Amino acid sequence: MKRACLNINTTKYRPFDASSIRPFKNMNIRMKSIIAITIVLVMAFNVQAQDSLKIEWQGQKKQWALLECITYAHENNITIKRQTINTQYQENLLKQSKLNRLPDLNASSDGSFSYGYTWVQESATNVDQDLRSFGISANTNLNVFSGLTNTNTIKRNKVNLLAAFQDMEKTKNDIGLLITGHYLQILFNKELLIVANEQYETSKLQVDRTKKLVDAGSQAMGSYLEIKSQAAKEALNVTQQENDLAISLLDLAQLLDLERPIEFDIEIPDLPELTAFTPAPPTDIYAVALDIMPEIKSATYNTESKEYDLKIAKGNYYPTLGIGAGMSTNANWLVGDPYDSNRPLNEQFKTNKNTYIGARLSIPIFGRLQTRNNVANAKLGVMDAQYELKAEKLALRKNIQQAFADAMAAYNKYLSSEEAVESFTESFRYTEKKFNVGLVNSVDYNVAKTDFIRAQSNLLQAKYEYILRTKILDFYKGIPLEL
Repeated sequence: MKRACLNINTTKYRPFDASSIRPFKNMNIRMKSIIAITIVLVMAFNVQAQDSLKIEWQGQKKQWALLECITYAHENNITIKRQTINTQYQENLLKQSKLNRLPDLNASSDGSFSYGYTWVQESATNVDQDLRSFGISANTNLNVFSGLTNTNTIKRNKVNLLAAFQDMEKTKNDIGLLITGHYLQILFNKELLIVANEQYETSKLQVDRTKKLVDAGSQAMGSYLEIKSQAAKEALNVTQQENDLAISLLDLAQLLDLERPIEFDIEIPDLPELTAFTPAPPTDIYAVALDIMPEIKSATYNTESKEYDLKIAKGNYYPTLGIGAGMSTNANWLVGDPYDSNRPLNEQFKTNKNTYIGARLSIPIFGRLQTRNNVANAKLGVMDAQYELKAEKLALRKNIQQAFADAMAAYNKYLSSEEAVESFTESFRYTEKKFNVGLVNSVDYNVAKTDFIRAQSNLLQAKYEYILRTKILDFYKGIPLEL
């Protein structure tokens, strides 16, 4: 995406140069006033145009929906890309283990050159001649039986590939939950900023009212100063909320690895009305999660992989049987043979051709107890994988129980916050009316307003906390993350 820039023609909006009015020194005052007014209007128009362009630029920020953020992260996250490479690596291992069932085929050739005395049988003499030779060969071998090692290796590599896919899905789930939390944090900060602006605007109006009451003698100057101080605090709070919103947007943009986070914003979804907390019991959610959570599937596949490792190790107790076949031929000749004993090369290749076929049986008798130790280690690997699977199940159950408790606590906090907002709203409105007629001092007014603002903030926090916790519970039930 191209960055939006302000396109201002510098020839149209030239900076004002005071030296340009020197020729007009002798003009009358009326003309000078007209020029000054015109300059002010032009400058005001320029500022207004810049503000409108700024608003237009801000409006061009791309607004991302939650699903769009999650999809983008799944396609571009570095960790997921690395795990994709791991799955491709496991696929290659599986392909190779299947190909290992096929026979191999090898071919070779060799040539040599020797010089010096060579014994010539036909003449029974040593002849000082150069000897050249050339040979070719080909062979193939097939593993017929090796304790089912190849079969178990293929099965192991299959489950390793499935485990790699589940590990990648686990990472996608973790990133999706993390993005959802950041997304809701931004929505929370946006609403806090709206509340902060509303309270600041209310305080500015109250400053004007209090000034009038002070002028009328209904309030002391101290009340006016207190209200003005409160307005300044709320202006600072607006700035703080703007900063918090900007930081939360930056956090999510960096989580997505966006190159231009300044152009990032999110959509404000139409959140449904919060309903009563009536989820399924944690045991029911756990039963569903056991069948769908990738970390459980990955640990299960890893256990199966270790069991195949054990079978492979035990396979080394058995003898191995292989068959092979091959063919070779060669030719040689003397350079400058006086007896003309050289034969054509094709005739020599036919005459010297050698073909063989055979079988090889290898029976393990004593291998320094290496096979026994490998089997023992493979058994330990199975036990460790089983404990890992059990630990993953325990962690999942604890996470669901914790998520259920967090959701229940968030719902109760939301209900209490709703009641608190209603109570503090009535209290603040009552105090505000009394303050406007001079029956309450500024200290009591500020206390009532502070309590009201805090109650609003707590309600918003409880609202988004409840939404996040319910989304986590839905996630464990296999419901996609969406708003």
